Amino acid sequence: MLRFNFPVYFATLAVFKQQLFASSVSLSELKARQVFANKEKDAFGFVESANGKAVTETDCDESGKVIDVGSGKEDMKLKNESDGLPVEEHSGECALMPDGKDSNNTKHGKTCDIQNIVVECNAIPFVDTAGCMMLAQLHAEYGKHGIRFILAGCSDDVVSSLKRVEQCQSLCNDAIYPSVQSAVLCLHCDLL
Repeated sequence: MLRFNFPVYFATLAVFKQQLFASSVSLSELKARQVFANKEKDAFGFVESANGKAVTETDCDESGKVIDVGSGKEDMKLKNESDGLPVEEHSGECALMPDGKDSNNTKHGKTCDIQNIVVECNAIPFVDTAGCMMLAQLHAEYGKHGIRFILAGCSDDVVSSLKRVEQCQSLCNDAIYPSVQSAVLCLHCDLL
């Protein structure tokens, strides 16, 4: 949950994003995780041998063609040892979190489990068009990653500003609640 105590307009957009990303998870981190997961999925192909029994891992180039077929266990052992980690401790997720930096939302080597981000808007007196566009973009981008971006306790002026911007229609229909309590209750009901 984020409480922002200033108007959301062109001059405070960077501050809003900085506070949001510090209290939750940044979009760039989510995108990096997705790219990493896609590369990891594409980096190894599974090929069956002619007799249909043995399965080995193979390296593939960008077009999906096999580069080298070898012993999967030996190749993975070499890769793990080259990372400087013993084979048993290599989880494949260590590249997601910077070394020595454990935030309060994620632990080292684990993926983010944030499902909802609630922005308390009681202290936001107004939002300009740039702020509306940014909020709509955040709502859409977090939605692509399965995270609900919600505004709670918006004043009538803020809601009317959001409704005037065409890109905010999805945000207005799905993610505006009269209070933090009602937002949390609705989110809790959605889980059941």
